Amino acid sequence: MEKPFITLTKENIKTEHICCAISDKKCKESYELKKEWLKKEFDNGYVFRRLNDRAKVFIEYVPTENAWVPVHASNYLMINCFWVSGQYKGKGYGKALLPDSFYLQFTKPVEDKLN
Repeated sequence: MEKPFITLTKENIKTEHICCAISDKKCKESYELKKEWLKKEFDNGYVFRRLNDRAKVFIEYVPTENAWVPVHASNYLMINCFWVSGQYKGKGYGKALLPDSFYLQFTKPVEDKLN
């Protein structure tokens, strides 16, 4: 895996693409509205991480406590979108995109999760 990932922020989102409809000019208005929404959601812990390339290889997630839909699952993550397409499939990009905390949820003993 030779291409690094970048995490979008309020500071860089204006100049970075968000993978959604990167080649479709018909979606320009929706694309810009999503960027505005993301800027606000970054304050709630929302993460948009993607491959540093013009590709549809990205993940969007937020702590469930701050999810944009009601989710009752403290200390978990709500994955809103997770996509690895085309030539990038089967090369480990999907696993590399997942946050470390994702793996911690599945390695805790069941008793810890119930308490």
